[in-house]
Amino acid sequence: MVITEFKRVGKSNKIKIYVDGKYYATLLDETVVSNNLKLNVEYSEKFLNDVVDSGQNLLALDTGLKILSLFLKTELELRNYLKGKGFNNNAIEFAVSKLKGYNYLNDEHYVQNYIETRRHKKGKKAIKYELKLKGVSEELIEKYLENLIENQINEIEVIANKFVKNKDKNAKLKEKLFRHLTAKGFDFEEINMVIKEIFKN
Repeated sequence: MVITEFKRVGKSNKIKIYVDGKYYATLLDETVVSNNLKLNVEYSEKFLNDVVDSGQNLLALDTGLKILSLFLKTELELRNYLKGKGFNNNAIEFAVSKLKGYNYLNDEHYVQNYIETRRHKKGKKAIKYELKLKGVSEELIEKYLENLIENQINEIEVIANKFVKNKDKNAKLKEKLFRHLTAKGFDFEEINMVIKEIFKN
């Protein structure tokens, strides 16, 4: 098997390898260099397969690092992202293990950040539902929901007062407000406390 062409992918650190005139694999340039791959040199099939296997692990890790530098993701989200990029299970496991070891991938940190950035707009129920969809364990969700949000009376008051501002406070508005706050996942008891205060007169 002879490497007949190297083709860099755009301005990235990835290189497409062509063997015997046909596309063979995409590797990081460091994999090409560390394995001393050269044009017009014959290699055994086993050697190239081994290089590609180890190279895919590093490529998955590199891909994971790049996406996590742009967006926080849960472990499940990253696994699905790498799977969508065509990586096999071994490469995904390698990348996830390394990224967790480096603490770049941490569901606990993700949950804390997610709750803090959404607690002023959404209720516990909505936040819990969204985090479960992202693959976070219920135990982890409950732990931080209870620690970070004792109650959301203040948040509900802000949203409710904005909703009723410059409107006639009648039964129809009261019903609309209740539906609005419920849809945001706030606690029914806390919603009723706020609405009762707003409509007390």
